[in-house]
Parts: sequence; C-alpha cells; structure tokens
Amino acid sequence: MPPFKSGMVVVGNDFCGRKREIGSLKEHISGCDRVCLIGERRIGKTSLVYETVRRMRGYSLIFIDLLGVRTSDRVSRRILNGIFRSSKKSMLTKLAGHFAALRPVLGLDPSTNTPTLSLSPATAPAPETLEDAIQYVGQQKKTVVFFDEFQALYNLPAETQESVIARLRSQIQLQAETPYIFAGSLRSEMDRLFFNHSSPFYKSALRVELGPLRREEFEEFLRNGFASGKRSIEDELLSLLFKRCHDVPGDIQRLCKCLWAESQPGERLTAGMLNKALQHLFCDEERAYTILLENVSRQQLECLCALAEVGGSASMGGEFLRLTGIPNNSSVQRALNSLVKKGILFRIGKLYRFTDPFFGEWIRARGL
Repeated sequence: MPPFKSGMVVVGNDFCGRKREIGSLKEHISGCDRVCLIGERRIGKTSLVYETVRRMRGYSLIFIDLLGVRTSDRVSRRILNGIFRSSKKSMLTKLAGHFAALRPVLGLDPSTNTPTLSLSPATAPAPETLEDAIQYVGQQKKTVVFFDEFQALYNLPAETQESVIARLRSQIQLQAETPYIFAGSLRSEMDRLFFNHSSPFYKSALRVELGPLRREEFEEFLRNGFASGKRSIEDELLSLLFKRCHDVPGDIQRLCKCLWAESQPGERLTAGMLNKALQHLFCDEERAYTILLENVSRQQLECLCALAEVGGSASMGGEFLRLTGIPNNSSVQRALNSLVKKGILFRIGKLYRFTDPFFGEWIRARGL
C-alpha cells in the first residue's frame, strides 16, 4: 500500500512536521482564543488542526465543513452533523433528546457496527436551530470548534447572508471558554470576514497564515516513504515535484502516489519518470477534468488554455493576455473572476493560479 496520503486528513505517523505551528496552535486552544487560519487548499490546514487536538490530552474536536453551503438551512445542518459525528457513542441518546424537535435518526454504521445519529434529509431545521446548535457547542468542556472553508458563508443568498453571519457571531462571542478555529482557503474573503470593519466578525480572531512545509523536512518524509517500499528517489525528481506542485503538500503526495504506482521495489525514481506519473494521474482524473471543461464558457476556456500555456500562474498582462486571443481586457477579467468563483482558479494578490495544478497540466498536454 502506498505510504502517501492525499485528499484526506492525516494524523500520527502520516503527519509531517509543523512542530512550530502545532506549538502555537496549542497555546491558542489552551487560551480559548479565536483563530482565523488561512492557507490555500491542500496545504494541510485540516490535518494541522486534527493533529494538534489529538496531541492535547482531554480535548475533543467538533469539525464543521461549510464547503458548498448555499442556504441558511444547510449551515444549521452542517453544524448539527458536526456535533453528531464528534459525540461519544454513549451520548447519542441524550443528544437525540436535546434536538428532539428535529427528529434525528439513531442508526447503526454497518462497517463499524457502532451507533450513529443523523438528520433525515426531509428535516428542515427551524430558524432558531442555528442558535441552539452553537449554544450546545459552548456547553461542552475542553472542546475545540473547527469551521472549515468558513468563507463559504459568502455563498449564501444576499437576503440571508448578513443575518446568518451576525447570528453566528452573536452566539460565539458569549462563549469565553470555547476555542474556535475558522479556516479558509480564499484569503480575500477571509480577510473580508475578519478584518473588514463592516463585518460582524471584525477583529474577532487572530490571523494565522499557513504556508508550505519546510522543504528539507518534507523531502526527508517523502524519501522515507519511498524507502518503506524499497524505492529511492533522486534529488532532481524531488525538486521537480516541489516546483510543479507549488510546494503544496497534498498535491506533492498525490503525484508521489502515482510515482509509486508506476514503479517497482528496488527501483530508483528519476526525473524521466515524472511524465509517466502525470499520465497515470490524468487517467484517474480524465472524467472529472472533462466535466469541468463542459461547464465553462468559450472565453473562460481561452483563459484556462492561456494560463496553462504560461505555466499555470499569471497576472493580467503580457504573454498571458496575448495568448487568450480576447481583444477586450475587461472580458478577460470577467472570465477570470468567474473561474475564481467556480473554484477552478484562485487569486493571490494580482496572480491567478489553478486550484488544481494538474488540471492546467492536463489542458496543456491535450493541446486544447
């Protein structure tokens, strides 16, 4: 089995480094602080929080993922599901009683044979459910509340967005003994939530930026991973992995899994194997990437192709603009903004990049 993990939370022996970040986050949790944790997707935000709490004796974690929420009902449902999943099995009956008005369903997980609690898809949470759920969270001792992709609240309809954000803030501010971590991958929107004076969450959390792992530390981790399968990897290939993946740990491990699949025990992995690993990844992602292209406009496709051609990262200008073939700069800007909104691209300052760097590689390889 490949030792490399991607697209999932990693803890324990699968977790690499971050000693300084874990120490800092432990202090914030012990002090019941509010933390605004910002970093691009697959950089390791979720794993960092899980590993930190795992190392803190007596603490538990409530994980609430807001990615893709579009209605206030969905926000309430995500919070409740986070509470249900994190609760000890012995507490489920009591928990079902607390939220009896929502008619939660007690069930049994067939894979683990343990009891579960969930909301019926037909259940529509009442408006006050949001406050009730957050109040319940605040009553739990030594519990870390972790909201992931918190900026997704800005995807709510305009008529409810401000109200939901304000209601969350009004309850959370009363919970002085509950540490909260708000993670997000879109810097501009997270900054708007926590550092814009018009936001209810203005200056309510400490800003923590999570960057790439230290390269030397991660290189050793990767070498050890390959060595566990009697493989070795040359320095040039490691450097190429970091460059092609912009130092993002999740993407690097994703490509390492493909290198593992395309090699045998006793083999030394060289730079010449990178294209073979990419083709393996493209085969895995072909259908998903094709669906993405089916849902973009002609001008958006031209922007994606141009961005792929210049290496997957560019600002508005120069060679990138020329390659789009779009004469009107404002049309390019609108297309890029739409691609950011769809999550296909993301923006850091004036720079646009593929959210999934391999999507750009795939576009270029296909000669689109």
